Amino acid sequence: MATATATRTALPLADIKKDRRDEIVGGLNASLGSLVDLALSSKQAHWNIKGPNFQGLHALFDEIAAGVRDHSDEVAERVRALGGISRGTLEDVKTATSLPKFPATETNWQELAKVMHARLVAVSEELRGRADGMEDDLVTQDLYIGIMGALDKWAWMVEAHLG
Repeated sequence: MATATATRTALPLADIKKDRRDEIVGGLNASLGSLVDLALSSKQAHWNIKGPNFQGLHALFDEIAAGVRDHSDEVAERVRALGGISRGTLEDVKTATSLPKFPATETNWQELAKVMHARLVAVSEELRGRADGMEDDLVTQDLYIGIMGALDKWAWMVEAHLG
């Protein structure tokens, strides 16, 4: 793993020791892997969903994919602000994601809604665990909290389709 060094724009981070910055960057890159995986699986669900809830879930999965991509970008940029290297290649994502393999051949709307709900909740819980104890880097903690709010909202919206 490349070591993190503070950039000129991150001068207030001088109070965060290098080892701690490296730890934060590692957590952010792990989160990036899960977020990119979530965005891709949302798109997979969007493309392949079938059933009576097609229109609503098709649009919602597309919204989730776009929103999670935006959050992935924020995480990658935070890594850079901390002086680290963002790890977003296919190989990096495959290694870093905490999510189980997505059922790529699934088309049933109920099954896709259940899977996507579980994935949204899982990534939110992952970020919640990383946000806890981040009092030494409130910017990263705030980033995690903002993303968790969006993931929780989307999880609620997907769950509403399941009754």
